[in-house]
Amino acid sequence: MKYLKQPRGPGKSWVFRMMTPRELVGVPNPWDGRPLPIEIKKGLGTRHLPEARKLRDIALGDIRRLQDELSDNAAFSLRSAVEWREDIGTARESADDPYNVGAELVLINKLEDAEARGIARDQLERFARVATGKGFPLDLAYAKNVEARRPGNPYGYEPLKQATVANLDTAMKHLRTFLNDDAKTACLEDVTPELAQSFRDEFLPSVRNHRSPDGLSAQTVAKNVNLLKQVWVWAIGEGHLGKKTKNPWEFRKGLRRTINKRERVREDYQPHEFSALLKATTRGTKEGDILRLAIASGCRADELATLSTDDIRPDGSGFTLAQGKTDNAKRFIPLVEDARELLTARRARVDEATINDLGGWAGPRASNSAYDHGLLEEQLEEAQQQVWDELKRAGYLEGF
Repeated sequence: MKYLKQPRGPGKSWVFRMMTPRELVGVPNPWDGRPLPIEIKKGLGTRHLPEARKLRDIALGDIRRLQDELSDNAAFSLRSAVEWREDIGTARESADDPYNVGAELVLINKLEDAEARGIARDQLERFARVATGKGFPLDLAYAKNVEARRPGNPYGYEPLKQATVANLDTAMKHLRTFLNDDAKTACLEDVTPELAQSFRDEFLPSVRNHRSPDGLSAQTVAKNVNLLKQVWVWAIGEGHLGKKTKNPWEFRKGLRRTINKRERVREDYQPHEFSALLKATTRGTKEGDILRLAIASGCRADELATLSTDDIRPDGSGFTLAQGKTDNAKRFIPLVEDARELLTARRARVDEATINDLGGWAGPRASNSAYDHGLLEEQLEEAQQQVWDELKRAGYLEGF
């Protein structure tokens, strides 16, 4: 008879009742999605005891399954915090004392139990800040900022390019790693000027990957910081943070940094190195095709990612890049017959002005620059074929 009650007396419908396991309090129940209270009460809709026992066992199975599926990471995730935030906000609207509502008291007990089980205090504090409506989560700020600056936005904001959105996503991931924010509950309010400076001067320069084995360059660090700074500018301006909030990415002026004046020393790939890259991948795979496209064109991967079928001519003779990192990146690209992809102009015996047209670079300003409207398509095709032939002659395309 455990967990079975007849609250309206003998001969009436049976009800399943049990104290909710502590880790499940506030979690959406498996029957109607509502948050589980401290005690579970579920009408079984039958007066027949054997049937009530079967339905009780099913309900118990649902609860145990929910316990198995729910980990502490899920219980204190951003999604869970937002659900608590909505419940507490609703309770406050109808409460006589909006600062003393039952849902918030339940949350406090839940957090105390979690801390007693050994969950990190800073993780719980971040969760509580979101759940009680006192913080603006990084993840939510990123999504809302990107949405507000979409092409054609009604706010008058300059739209973010796809490449910029991708770079901002990377910057946010670096910041969450720095904050140990696996649950994604860190808020903009968590980033103090001291933490921002440590992130810039210590953490980012130590980030190593296959492209930056010695750590991120000063220029890349500055790019990450500037992208994050703009999110705070937007959040403060839109009232998501207090109007008196200071942007933590506004650093005190110190010694001038010459990040944009560094000397770049790059060595050209040799034919055998090109061939090794080509032979390490297979045509028809995503990696193989993007590599061949980059080698044949000199284009950035983010430019290639913006292509759609509408940009490509039906006969495969070329396509148009509708957007890029700069205005000069918008250009028509003719295709060589062998590659049918974008073309690189870095190693061919082509004059600098033609290289700039093919690569979408502004190039140095000349006295006649204002009157130069670029090469005709026929001239671009001829120059492109010249580049391709030179790459073949030098042995760069073995394995293409």
